[in-house]
Amino acid sequence: MFDFKNVTNTDYSLIALFSIVFLFFLQMLSDLVERIYAYALLNLEPDENILGLLFLLAPLLLLIFWKKFPSLALLISGELMIIARLIEPLVSGIAIYIFAGISVGSFFVFFGGFLTKIKEKEHKVGVDLGIGLALGVAMSIFYRTANSTVDVSQYGWNQIIGWALGILASIILTGIYLRDRDNYSANKEKPAEIEEQPKRSFLKILGLSIGLFSIFVLIWFVFMSPTVISRWTEGNYIGIVIGLVVMLGVFIGIMLWKPDLTNYLKMWMISLWNAVFAISLTMTVLAHQIFFTNNPASFPLVAPTTQWFHQIPLVLAILTSPIIYLNFMYLCREIFKLKPKPSQIGGSFTIGGLFIVIMLFVQVLPNVWGYLQPISTGFRDQYWLAFFIPAFLLSATMLIVNASTFKLDKLVKRKSSKIGVSVIFGVILIGTITGAVLTSPRPNYSAEGKTSLTILTYNIQFGINVSGDWNYDGQLELIREINPDIIGLQECDPTRISGGNMDVVRYLASNLNMYSYYGPKTVTNTYGCAILSKFPISNALSFFAYSDEEQVGSAQAQITVGSRVFNVFVNHPSGDEDITTIYQAHEMVSRTSSLQDVIYMGDFNFRAYSAEYNITIGAGLADSWQLRYGIPADDKIDHIFLRPGFTVLQAHYIEEGQSNHPAYWIEILL
Repeated sequence: MFDFKNVTNTDYSLIALFSIVFLFFLQMLSDLVERIYAYALLNLEPDENILGLLFLLAPLLLLIFWKKFPSLALLISGELMIIARLIEPLVSGIAIYIFAGISVGSFFVFFGGFLTKIKEKEHKVGVDLGIGLALGVAMSIFYRTANSTVDVSQYGWNQIIGWALGILASIILTGIYLRDRDNYSANKEKPAEIEEQPKRSFLKILGLSIGLFSIFVLIWFVFMSPTVISRWTEGNYIGIVIGLVVMLGVFIGIMLWKPDLTNYLKMWMISLWNAVFAISLTMTVLAHQIFFTNNPASFPLVAPTTQWFHQIPLVLAILTSPIIYLNFMYLCREIFKLKPKPSQIGGSFTIGGLFIVIMLFVQVLPNVWGYLQPISTGFRDQYWLAFFIPAFLLSATMLIVNASTFKLDKLVKRKSSKIGVSVIFGVILIGTITGAVLTSPRPNYSAEGKTSLTILTYNIQFGINVSGDWNYDGQLELIREINPDIIGLQECDPTRISGGNMDVVRYLASNLNMYSYYGPKTVTNTYGCAILSKFPISNALSFFAYSDEEQVGSAQAQITVGSRVFNVFVNHPSGDEDITTIYQAHEMVSRTSSLQDVIYMGDFNFRAYSAEYNITIGAGLADSWQLRYGIPADDKIDHIFLRPGFTVLQAHYIEEGQSNHPAYWIEILL
């Protein structure tokens, strides 16, 4: 018979358990929020689905256990978290966020309860938790990088990865429960010892918990998916991936092989390290942030070119990122020493859940600043706050950790255990780098003998279909059927928590093997435009039009097909007032006025014969549908305009379904 208890006797059982637990938590937290956002997006306003955020208040259940959290409750909450995570990728619709919410809520109960049960070996458990968190983040990066930012362990037949991890975690959890049950039975026969209780200030436990939740927020917002930073900064994606994973390896390696090195860190060094990290992360955003005016005369505004020195804060943030996991280790150790009651952890974790909700809105509101007035208006161009606040709070909470907590006693781990964990991380490291390299597109299309060009414009609604479900593959197959040479995408910026930190442009470019330009940067808080091409893209830039509702950004580039250079524009104008969209129409076509071979496409939010349409036609551009059929498509808002002189061979709308917009494609004579 299999002995579950033996599993918990290994040096790496807790590391294995919590690396999986933290990975599952990050996956489900990401899915919970993006599902809520997706359903709100379908209705274009917050709706009853926002109640799903109540799952973040699940730590209230810990208040039931006033003095002691039972081992059986630990087992049930942990197993429920795992089971809900394994079911979630198998369901669709509203069931996704229900199971994701159950998993997230169960995690808070499980982790909070676990923190109250550690009565000995606090230093070892703290180190194991720090290593487990780092390994969990490393696995998240690995699984996302292997599938062009879509987590492969939640995808298709690859879900067997998640099931294998879930079964392993379940076995370890069962072993921990059986071990604790046997220890409890043995201790019942011994005389009760009077244990000296430390002072357990709720405010201190709350402060330490806010530190833990700040770490969860930072990892969720930034580090679980490196494409987030890449789209902030236009930084090298492969370089960012390698940098983050290597720094995770540095932390894990030191904590496995030379943990006593951390004893050389003084309190002031840790404070300085935290400060440098918080400042560099905030400046990574601010270096690329644009602060817009409300004056229409200031537009169109061309986004500044990214210079090498703009990437200095990015490099510093990556180099200092191990402080996150070191802080996590210290915060857990300090909580262990306080021996908090479940009710104290329940109260502080509930406030931590509220903190996550607040930070969620701090990140989302800058992107919808015109929609939830008057609250959202003040968040315009304040995207940096979503990263400064948790980084600052984390730095501040480290000041309440006792100096003795920073000292690690000698840890004894078998060499075989250390080698085992190192080998596992080595596989993750190699797999991550290999995945980043192999999924990078390498277009090799030839224009020789080509007589026509197929052009597609498509509002993909963040990769979501009309039912509100993720539909990257459905949209990919539709695009493959059309087989376009040039693609203009709109609403393609899910590289934020509202989109699960996935990168639909990278996913499509990788699977279509095409060049791509994404613009503008996500820190400017637009809904995103992108250009994909089988042929080289050059002189790419982003520019902005005046707006009173949401920041309107557009992409512009040159595409060389043989000896011919096309000037390609992808737009998605939007405004609350008619005068706003008229401003936008004038500003956008002004960018095309002196150029030849113009391809001007997008979701324009205007129909034929409208004032904005007439401005566009009056600027010397022709409606491709009218060029082909003699009349405009008067019920459509997705258009491709061309400089007169093009011959349109085909023009087709593929009606909505894969997205909430039709795909519109044309074929022109070269």
